[in-house]
Amino acid sequence: MDYEIKIKELTERIEVLERAENKRVLKRKVKIYSKIGIALIVAIILISSYIYVNQKYIKPYKEKIDYINEKIEIIEDYTNNKFEDFKDLFKKKD
Repeated sequence: MDYEIKIKELTERIEVLERAENKRVLKRKVKIYSKIGIALIVAIILISSYIYVNQKYIKPYKEKIDYINEKIEIIEDYTNNKFEDFKDLFKKKD
């Protein structure tokens, strides 16, 4: 009789410990999944903010700089050609 009571107590303790272990495992999984979720949310926010800033500010700025550089190159070519023509006028003829 004494053994049956001890076996019953041990099985109750084992059940309690198994429930506690299941809770710990579940908490650990929830913690891991929440960290992964937060990391994904942060990554999505960073990527979307980069795309927004790139489209709104960086890309138009680069296009404007390229436009200005093209105009400067056109003006430099024009002035260089005119300067060469001007030099040709004053060259001595051999």
